[in-house]
Amino acid sequence: APTAASYVSAMSALAKAGRAADATALFDDMLAHGVAPDRRAYSLLLHVYSTHLGLPAAGLSVLHWMSGLGVRPSAVDYADLIFSFCRAGQLPDALQLLDEMRELGYPLPPHVYSPILQAHCDAADIPAAEALIAFMRASGGRSGCNPDVVIYNIYIHGLCRVGDFHAVQRVINDSVWNWWVPDAVTYSTYVAGLCRAGYIEDAFRQLDIMVAKGLQLTVVGLNILLDYAAKDVDMWVAKEVMERCEELGFEVDVVTYNTVMEHFSKKMQWLIALRLFTDLLKKPITPDVQTYNILISSLCRAGKFELAKFVFSCNGFVADTVTCNILIHQFYGAGKEGELGFLFSDVDAGKITPDTITYNTLVDCLFRSGRRTEAANLVRHIDGGYPAEPVAHLAFWLVRSGNVREALSLFDDMLVKGVALDAMVFANVIKAFCRKGPGECTDMTQLCSVLDRMLGIG
Repeated sequence: APTAASYVSAMSALAKAGRAADATALFDDMLAHGVAPDRRAYSLLLHVYSTHLGLPAAGLSVLHWMSGLGVRPSAVDYADLIFSFCRAGQLPDALQLLDEMRELGYPLPPHVYSPILQAHCDAADIPAAEALIAFMRASGGRSGCNPDVVIYNIYIHGLCRVGDFHAVQRVINDSVWNWWVPDAVTYSTYVAGLCRAGYIEDAFRQLDIMVAKGLQLTVVGLNILLDYAAKDVDMWVAKEVMERCEELGFEVDVVTYNTVMEHFSKKMQWLIALRLFTDLLKKPITPDVQTYNILISSLCRAGKFELAKFVFSCNGFVADTVTCNILIHQFYGAGKEGELGFLFSDVDAGKITPDTITYNTLVDCLFRSGRRTEAANLVRHIDGGYPAEPVAHLAFWLVRSGNVREALSLFDDMLVKGVALDAMVFANVIKAFCRKGPGECTDMTQLCSVLDRMLGIG
């Protein structure tokens, strides 16, 4: 016969497999079969409710149930609930549980305080965060809750979010007196915060300090630094920093390369983007679909369409909808739509699924290339006919090009078939009439007449 331990093992497996509701149902099954839950079973149920299902109130009910049965909850049970209440934005409940732990004499290590500190920082309540850290320092010797590097990293992140970098520097400078050592996460958080605030030179100074201390930027911190350096300083600086960081043994990933490639692509430096791509292939880093899309877009904008087609056909590359949209936009824009057979064969084979942007792009490109009838026929046959956004695009081009009667015919067809005109369609028709700018309509009488017809009152 199953024992409490058997049920706990099965519940744990279900929860880890993402089947939290089945885990709670199994607990009910245990009760129904007369198997008495032990402390582990109650704790697991509390954990499933608070952490997996995000139901801290249900978890708290389990805590009270345990206490009522004489089963003493553990410090981990309380920590689970505190984290869950903080994540749910119910900070007062978390603080009440913290007070309860203190009254019952539970140890209060830093990780119990960290979700509360995170909640204060998320709310930009820096005074409350400072007060919490001061309390931890004051009571650290008695309860073992002296703030550690994780606590200070959360605090520094909060200070960076409000732009108080003087306070960040003060916290780091005082670290030796407060018995903690700034680590790679500390400086990476600081560097990222400086970048987001536009202090790129200060971010580079902190990078130099890190290197002198033998610390490495986290890959996320490095990617943020490179992105802002390329935008606010120069893309060549970003490339040099990436190469220097690689020489120093910093971890780089595919996002690092994508970040730098994207900036060179935007500046029409397709050859540098291609070189970065080939460098990436020489490393134990696997390019993702975004890498290929950046390169394909860069090549197309440089007029290297044959090379773009070659990259598209590379072994291991699985194109997505974004790839499809890039190719359609670029090939149509260059008058090379007749060469897109390689792409449409993949679409027809179901390898790529077009989305609304794909159809919008096709409508725009067809109209710009003078193929108005094809654009209208496309809209009439997409996904059963007349999807809102492509209709709005077609309506804009018809009105803008002076084919108002054709637009009205389109609207009449839709109304006859019971397809409602979306607000986006109305907005685009008005936009098309207002050629000189918002509120400056070229023919207000005609616009009112068209709107009346669209509303079915004209």
